[in-house]
Amino acid sequence: MSSKKTFLFPKGVSETLFIPLYARAREQQQSPPLLVDLHAQRLVKTIDYDFEKFERAPISMTGVVIRASYFDAIVRQFIAQHSQPVVVHLGYGLDTRCQRLGAQAAKAKFYHIDMPEVMTLRVALLPPAENEHLIATCMLSATWMDALLNKHPEATFLFIIEGVLMYLSYDENKRLFSALASRFSGAEIHFDVLSTWLSSRTYLHDSVSLTHAKFQFGTDCDRVFERWHPRLRYQASFDLMAFDGWQRLGWPLLLGQSFFPALRSSTRVVAYYIN
Repeated sequence: MSSKKTFLFPKGVSETLFIPLYARAREQQQSPPLLVDLHAQRLVKTIDYDFEKFERAPISMTGVVIRASYFDAIVRQFIAQHSQPVVVHLGYGLDTRCQRLGAQAAKAKFYHIDMPEVMTLRVALLPPAENEHLIATCMLSATWMDALLNKHPEATFLFIIEGVLMYLSYDENKRLFSALASRFSGAEIHFDVLSTWLSSRTYLHDSVSLTHAKFQFGTDCDRVFERWHPRLRYQASFDLMAFDGWQRLGWPLLLGQSFFPALRSSTRVVAYYIN
């Protein structure tokens, strides 16, 4: 008899939460892994979902782990540098960053924002720690933003938006960044973004094409967000080849970048500051 549990799984965009979960679990087979995530390994063994199909997506399996490792480092650094850090994850899915950070995570307060069906699944599989707070709502709602400001008036905020913006429209992205910039002075926003070339070709993405999700947004200019609000300040951006483990993306992709430079910048991580 199978020990796996069957849940009412999220559909559409929310289904993509299984991609990074499986990637982190699969990473535990590497020696050494780019990040250690035994919780992801446990969850994959527990959930009755067709994770095997993502074996056909080796680029994503490496790419999202590189991305997760980068954001882990950002959160660690932010907690170490601030006396009252509040970390907010938008579209958190089944991420296990708090568990990966261990004792250091206890020095901050965490808020995870995601849709109600995702949070229902998360509560069943990953009950929150004392300093983790789950908010089941649309991330575009200003209600949760105002509530956090009222609850933590002296805090410094870090927003992590990982694997999310490409599923929102241009107008929705503009609305989100403008709402954050108008409220959270001194905050940092770290996120990933696709190029316009890739965002218009979901069918070419090796893992998302295996779900029902579709990309809606991409940009070739990482400073475009500055145009959306006068307090948004661009800090830096990097493609995945700037980080450890990029060689594992595979030689076909690496050779392809020699002939198609757009491939290298098709996925980037970007840092912003709210002035």
